[in-house]
Amino acid sequence: MAIRARERGYPYWRTITTGKSTGIPHDTYGLLDSGELFGLFDQAEQGVDLQIDGQSVLLTDDMEDIYAKIGGKILTSGMTTSCVMSSFRTLINYHDEKEENLNMMMTGGPDGDLGANEIQSYKGKICLLIDGGSILFDPDGLDKKELMKIGFQRNSNPRLNSLAFADDKLGPRGFKVQLSAKNITLPDGYVVEDGAMFHRNFITDPATRKYIELANIQAFIPCGGFKDTINAGNVKSFVEIFQELKFIVEGANVFFDDASRRYIASHTQIKQIKDSSANKGGVFSSSIAEVLTAFLLQDDYEETLLNDTPTRWSLIRDIMNLVDKYASMETEMLLRLHDMSPQIPLFDLSEISSEQIFAFQEELESQLAEIVKDRELVWQVLNNYIPPTLVHKLGRERIMEIMDSAELQNYRNAIISKKIASMAYYRFGLEWQGYLEKIGSQFSTALHEPFLEN
Repeated sequence: MAIRARERGYPYWRTITTGKSTGIPHDTYGLLDSGELFGLFDQAEQGVDLQIDGQSVLLTDDMEDIYAKIGGKILTSGMTTSCVMSSFRTLINYHDEKEENLNMMMTGGPDGDLGANEIQSYKGKICLLIDGGSILFDPDGLDKKELMKIGFQRNSNPRLNSLAFADDKLGPRGFKVQLSAKNITLPDGYVVEDGAMFHRNFITDPATRKYIELANIQAFIPCGGFKDTINAGNVKSFVEIFQELKFIVEGANVFFDDASRRYIASHTQIKQIKDSSANKGGVFSSSIAEVLTAFLLQDDYEETLLNDTPTRWSLIRDIMNLVDKYASMETEMLLRLHDMSPQIPLFDLSEISSEQIFAFQEELESQLAEIVKDRELVWQVLNNYIPPTLVHKLGRERIMEIMDSAELQNYRNAIISKKIASMAYYRFGLEWQGYLEKIGSQFSTALHEPFLEN
């Protein structure tokens, strides 16, 4: 599509390549606990190429080798999963919980980008995994090494789902039930007559409570599943089965409907972060890595981003750090707002916050002619939006020249209005009316405040 746009003469054809191999793929890179940036690349019949900080350190088709290098050392992996995990970690830290102590369940498996990266990133036990292949359950925690090896395989062909999990890696109380299974006897003697039905109903069938109770599952991060898997009709059964559950962070979009979210908020103590807040790392990455970068670099895009390894990897690190930063800021702001008004569910606060930001953005758009006269403010906004690597590469003068061009003024203005609005709300959301009143009386001063150091 991007190549066709180039053939048609569209000057910004590169902006269409979001998240793909010609730009910065959303789910290829991650950060190690050491702070090093790693990437996993499919090299066809040669296997997977593990690179660390831009240097190839291993090329293999044996995932045991990959695990030996980075297994158990991954802080976060993938743009989208980094956003989800930043939201999750902010949520549990806010409530003085440790990730290592929280047994987790997930839907979506190691053959999916979000699921594979979640397996790589999570520091606690994963006790339940449900994907398109099977149900994997072990109350003592599924063998993390085995899961991660299958997850690493996602970077090659073919991808493997939970069916690849070796049966002999299950504990004495664990089981794997594939969709096609018939008349399977579980360790407690229960006979699964139909694997597909067992799979479909597992998280809403009261009969499975006996298994969930053994696992003490306190965290749920859906990474796949059908739309409205948990809905008004089955949410009551869901919460009765998962009585120990404390935290839900929605990695997969629309796994819950609003009726189920409202029931969970009003009938349980579960803290739930909505998908619209938790799952936008990929969109953010695309807007920065491809759209912004293509506008700024223009015909130097290939040479600077694709062929300049140090610059490319530095930019990726910047973007992952920004994903983490803004996901954490939004989640903490929602939690603080919820503390102030506990009667308002967290998922409602996600929507209310978006509405407040959009409303303020519209107000700013009506006054852009005045705002852009403040050149120092314009640079403060751009400097907070543009990754440090690109600021260092191009410099203030060149960036301002590009953004002030007739072709990009609307784009620049959209960045200005949205960035001021979001940063202001993240900073002053607890006293929002007071801040809006200050905008009315001290317009210029108030616009600068979101970008001042605390």
